[in-house]
Amino acid sequence: MKRESAFKATTRFGILLFALSIPVSHVPAQFAIGIAFLGWLGEGIVNRNWNVRWHLAFVPLIVYLGWNILSAGLSERPGHSLGAILDNEWPLFIMLMLYWSIDDEAFLKKVLMVFLSSGCVAAVYAVWQVGGGMELYRHVPLDPMGSGLYRAVGFYSFYLTFAALAMAVFFFSTSFSFEFKRWYFVALSALSFLAVVGSFARSIWLSFAVAIPVFAFIRSRRLGTILTSLLLVLVVGGMLTVPTLRDRVGSILDPGQNETRLNLWKTAVRISEGNPLLGVGEDNWDLVFDRYCIEGYYDTTVHPHNDYLTVLVSSGVPGLLAFLSLWGVVLVTGFKSARMMQSNTLRAVGWGAAFSLMGLLVGAVFQNYYGTFINCLEWWFVAGVLMTASKLNVTATETAVTG
Repeated sequence: MKRESAFKATTRFGILLFALSIPVSHVPAQFAIGIAFLGWLGEGIVNRNWNVRWHLAFVPLIVYLGWNILSAGLSERPGHSLGAILDNEWPLFIMLMLYWSIDDEAFLKKVLMVFLSSGCVAAVYAVWQVGGGMELYRHVPLDPMGSGLYRAVGFYSFYLTFAALAMAVFFFSTSFSFEFKRWYFVALSALSFLAVVGSFARSIWLSFAVAIPVFAFIRSRRLGTILTSLLLVLVVGGMLTVPTLRDRVGSILDPGQNETRLNLWKTAVRISEGNPLLGVGEDNWDLVFDRYCIEGYYDTTVHPHNDYLTVLVSSGVPGLLAFLSLWGVVLVTGFKSARMMQSNTLRAVGWGAAFSLMGLLVGAVFQNYYGTFINCLEWWFVAGVLMTASKLNVTATETAVTG
């Protein structure tokens, strides 16, 4: 085997290992990024074939990282804050490995099939957990939610982590079911939907409430009407027949049950008002919380429960603007390219990634997803898949025109 193909094979193995691992465990997923990077590095150093490609999203990404580093370096705990940036931002390497290394549609589809296969196992396990009440892997009982139901966590110990991953499985499997009309994609779409419901993660429920109707109406008005009506029927039917679901949905609109979150948001705004330009530095929320906290009830104070406010507190208004610009560029890239894709595979991948990202961006209003390491891995994986599909579509279009 040639050295070039060996290095490329190493990178591809790392990418596939990541796709297989992330619905189940973040530990091998981290090793997978390292394997992929070593393959990419070897290809560049040994064979002088540096697979590097520019994207418009890199401009706000560089600004965001640069301003975050500046904020951290000038903060009260520069060493701690700079270390936190490294710890939370390095998952972006999976995006780079996907975007720089995948140059054919067949392999991109293979990556998604591996991800969905592993996601299917996680979804089946989670649906079982809702009634079984036990996390078998760690042999711990799950949180009872009433009506004989338990909170599903999949293979992760935290329901929010699992819910965000299951949401991505849902949007990718749904996109593939529309493009390829295969029963197993439809079945996985239903399973992952039930898994998200069984997680009782309100932030991801709200992501579904926004992203599913938009997904359907973009395809056609008729489909949008049908799926939105079906979603309403499922929500109303669930609330009428399952008291636990009714209470959980009702809690979304009850300020009394969201007092902690509202107080955390007010505190975050107050911190930002005192530090509008540079913020207080990454992961210094705990350091300054007592100085700015709003009086009231708190059942947790670990973070603002909002990714945008987390960024605002950490790196000020410039950091937040760069963060919003970054994901705005990626999301627009996804929607624009998915509309123009001629290949069923690229179209399925493009729509699935775009709506997974939209779901994460909606959920980030109510929870800490980007700031949670495991979900940050997922976030950058989705972004990398989206950008890769867009790149391959451009390449295929250029080839068709010149050929």
